[in-house]
Amino acid sequence: MAKRFYTVLILPDAASSPRKFHITKSTLTTISGLVAVLVLALTFIVYEYVNLNLRMLELKRLRQEAGDRNVLVERVGQLEGELSRLRDLDRRLRVAVGIDKGEAQPAALAQGGAEGPSRSALLDALKQRTGRLADFVTRDLAAMGEEISSRERSLRELKIYLEEKRSVLAATPTIVPIKGLVTAGYGYRKSPFTGQRESHEGLDIAAPYGTPIVATADGVVSFAGPLPAYGNVVFLNHGHGFATFYGHNSSNRVREGQRVRRGEVIAYVGTTGRTTGPHVHYEVHVNGDIANPMKYALDTTGLKFAWETESESPS
Repeated sequence: MAKRFYTVLILPDAASSPRKFHITKSTLTTISGLVAVLVLALTFIVYEYVNLNLRMLELKRLRQEAGDRNVLVERVGQLEGELSRLRDLDRRLRVAVGIDKGEAQPAALAQGGAEGPSRSALLDALKQRTGRLADFVTRDLAAMGEEISSRERSLRELKIYLEEKRSVLAATPTIVPIKGLVTAGYGYRKSPFTGQRESHEGLDIAAPYGTPIVATADGVVSFAGPLPAYGNVVFLNHGHGFATFYGHNSSNRVREGQRVRRGEVIAYVGTTGRTTGPHVHYEVHVNGDIANPMKYALDTTGLKFAWETESESPS
């Protein structure tokens, strides 16, 4: 039986004789199969090439994102540490100055929001590379911003409070004008001139003539000059309702309107005015009322009291 085959005619051009090729059916089938395999292989190679490029781009993106996440993990950790120290400092300061009791935080501060679950979720997402990074970052940074604003308000409040306290402390007469013997205290006494019981509105502190008299708090000289019965005097206005008076001075060292500091020499002990000997008559005024100077004097080093000396003397 004759082999079945196919005849292929090729006409190079119109003037040339046709060329004949005889291809058997089995050969044609083989060639067709090879062509199909080649087409499939080429299609697979193109697909894998494109897919490989996409994977390379994805890998590059993931590497960059991983690097960004590592930076964010470190930065968020630093911010958390800084905010933690700031919270602790804020709490300690508020307790120290008496604004808070130390247990509960003020409502405004407790609502900062930066200690909520978003920070934990962010750190977990960054470390484990889970979740949507941008969402966590946006949410957590917003919470941090709220807390920073809250802490700024708190520290600003503390600053104003402490400045006010410092100003009040500077204006409080916490020392005595001279070291010496207190011959008459605040309150009722027997008058050295009439022998009658009378109200004494300050302290009489005896000291050698010319002993320097110092301001007992920061203030401004509101009067410096002579007054009947008190001789040469200095009157200081300290602000916050405090004022002090120094009488019987031999001379004054300050002038009206001058600003003085606690411990600065303002006058010298003398016997001007109505007095039985060199001493300073010292008064403290609070909101216009005369108060006991010993109530505010924190440092009484060098003071002795005549009545205690008398009680210690042998009978």
